Amino acid sequence: MPAFALDTPAVEVVETGERPQLLQFKDAAADKAEPWETAVEVATGLEQDVVPAEQADELGQAPAGGNVDTVTLPLTVNAAPADEPGEGETPAARAVELTVGTATHSDLSRTEELASAKDFLLRWRAAESGAISTLKLLAPGDSTEAGREAVERSLLLLASTNVVLPKDPVGVGGSWTVRNRITGASNMLRTSTYTVTAIDGDRVELDVSVEERPTQQSLSIDNEVAGELDGSSLDVETTSTTSQGSITLDLTRPLPVAGQVAATTRLIYSGTEGTSGFKVVQDVTEALTYGADA
Repeated sequence: MPAFALDTPAVEVVETGERPQLLQFKDAAADKAEPWETAVEVATGLEQDVVPAEQADELGQAPAGGNVDTVTLPLTVNAAPADEPGEGETPAARAVELTVGTATHSDLSRTEELASAKDFLLRWRAAESGAISTLKLLAPGDSTEAGREAVERSLLLLASTNVVLPKDPVGVGGSWTVRNRITGASNMLRTSTYTVTAIDGDRVELDVSVEERPTQQSLSIDNEVAGELDGSSLDVETTSTTSQGSITLDLTRPLPVAGQVAATTRLIYSGTEGTSGFKVVQDVTEALTYGADA
């Protein structure tokens, strides 16, 4: 199973907070840790419209949510100290393995497709901060292409948005930012701001806000339905993100145990002469709900 690397996130403490302490994941430190059963809902959506330029100027702010498809992943999670790195891997403190049960889809007609991807494996190597260095994906041999792709996209989004803790101590009221590339349903550069609202032993409550911008700054139109925009290339003019989030960490678990982080990013694309009368408005929505009912 080949390993591929994730970009190293940039982490920066903004506020130290009260009675700061070093926060680290302890999931790999437990002796003979038992498998953990949980579930995560991964919701994604993309809406796009062509509007007159003067109307687009009034649509700069992203909405709070959009139409989404939701994949529910029942997960069996195992964590252990990482072995020596293999080919394509780097040294790490922790090894985490997620095994997918029978996933379901909000579109019931797709549930059978997703069920074919039962026992899909995701393995990652990570630091005690949660920063993932490499990933491995292994789909069941008899899974359908559509089922495999849907589960894989959801797992990649789950991994690339997972919490990364700062290397410096923080306390209640403290905050830090994490900047990294999001993979899965979309390709965005995301800045997540985490603010500590409570600490009780290994339990940490966080508020989360998100800002995103696209990795690609242009959009090529190849669709007759687009009218005069067909065949043109548009550039990102503005971006805005509306988000809300609060999650609960148990530092003995590699994923949040409860909560949700949701973000919708609105991208407005404008063209060159000949297409200046119209703009493309694109809304990208991603939401993860932790500890969901499978």
